[in-house]
Amino acid sequence: MLINFTVKNYRSFKQERTFSMEASSIKEHKESVIKIGKHNLLPLAVFYGANSGGKSNLIKAISTMRGMVKHSVRLNEGDSLPYDPFALDENSGDLPTLFEIQFIKGEVLYRYGFEYNKTDIISEWLYEKRLGEKEYELFVRSRNVIAVSAKRFPEGQGKEGLTNSNRLFLSLVGQLKGEKSNSIIGWFGECNVLSGIDSEGYEGFTLAMFLEHLNGAEQAQEFFRTLQLGFTRFSVKKVDILKEALDSAPQSIRTQLEKDLSTGNVVESITTHNVYDEHGLVVGERNFHKNQMESEGTKNVIEISGPIFDTLNEGKTLIVNELDAKLHPLLTRNIVLLFMDPEKNRHGAQLIFATHDTNLLDLDILRRDQIWFAEKDKVESTDIYSLVEFKDEDGKKVRNDRDIKRDYIRGRYGAIPFIGK
Repeated sequence: MLINFTVKNYRSFKQERTFSMEASSIKEHKESVIKIGKHNLLPLAVFYGANSGGKSNLIKAISTMRGMVKHSVRLNEGDSLPYDPFALDENSGDLPTLFEIQFIKGEVLYRYGFEYNKTDIISEWLYEKRLGEKEYELFVRSRNVIAVSAKRFPEGQGKEGLTNSNRLFLSLVGQLKGEKSNSIIGWFGECNVLSGIDSEGYEGFTLAMFLEHLNGAEQAQEFFRTLQLGFTRFSVKKVDILKEALDSAPQSIRTQLEKDLSTGNVVESITTHNVYDEHGLVVGERNFHKNQMESEGTKNVIEISGPIFDTLNEGKTLIVNELDAKLHPLLTRNIVLLFMDPEKNRHGAQLIFATHDTNLLDLDILRRDQIWFAEKDKVESTDIYSLVEFKDEDGKKVRNDRDIKRDYIRGRYGAIPFIGK
């Protein structure tokens, strides 16, 4: 489970800023808080802010760190790193980007981070803390000098000189069968970052879930019925495409069809609707292709259902940019409630997303420490803060009986667009 994430000198983040999933001591919705040892963690967090305020950049920072950890070993000597520093300071282009993340896997809390520029890993560090114990250093790196704990990280010994200057030491040790390293890298694989606007990359996962009747498919069907999306059943089946149909398809989709045919991946998504007589009685059923009958919002709910129920069933972390894209506010609200309900979220799953849907600014469903804001300062550097941290000009914190939605629209908490007067 994610505890916190820190970023510095990346895109709109100039100063070091930390986003936390640790629950504060407030009382509301205590039943939704996930307890692991002495840690109280949140199942959900939501980010608000004006367009270009930095919400997406925080998500991109997590995605960039994740990508570097998973793919560092593929780099050749001299390959450039995804260095994208704060661009509005005359000196920031000379400074390294910093990422650090803390998470719990099993009964161990890990703290891992690194600094890098366009060509080199400047520093890298890994610490672990068994629940109830103090934190111990596993390795610390300064450029190509790496100090490894023989007792706590023996899998790293003897490998200090094997990594290139642009590769992460953690990834190298993982590639060389390091058990603890692979466990940590595996956690990054369980922390998925998606776009609510573009389903490419996860629609196929969802279709496979329904096609093969995997864990989560029936839960998704029940969720669709709860939302009353208009269809009675969603199904997926493999189809054969005649050569004549393939030849007549537009070139824009023919290439993809040929690729899918070669791998046996051509499937049809079907929604089943009731057919009614003149008295409104159900007299039959009719099937439609998903794209033929359903709205963009309904298609979006179907497509993202795979990652949502996989996350809930496996206790993973799901991070979505603009989850509410194309969705009615009640659909987004029901997705939120899945993660907030301890009966439905039994494995400690977490959902983090950016949104403009102010209907979720409701303390009947969210805690104050789950509502975050992103706002740029006078030099256009992003700051982030939670509602529970916010203090007004008199130094007073936000009470739990405030109308949060109204206050936010009126600019009480910042992080809104400034449009003329």
